[in-house]
Amino acid sequence: MKLTPGTFHNHGNSLQYLTLTRAAEAAGVAAHEVTNAVSNGKLPVHEVSGCKCVTLADLLKLKSEVAK
Repeated sequence: MKLTPGTFHNHGNSLQYLTLTRAAEAAGVAAHEVTNAVSNGKLPVHEVSGCKCVTLADLLKLKSEVAK
């Protein structure tokens, strides 16, 4: 995934993060699916440079669950 505004890469643990505001669009899922997953604890939220973010791996996992 190309790094664009709203994406972060942690070189210490090799994880990519997306801001919550871009998560639904980037994953191609409805915004309420992301909101529900965060509320239910299925999608952990991390703070990166003052922004609330989710890992790309967790977001792809959510996308596969929503597609079922």
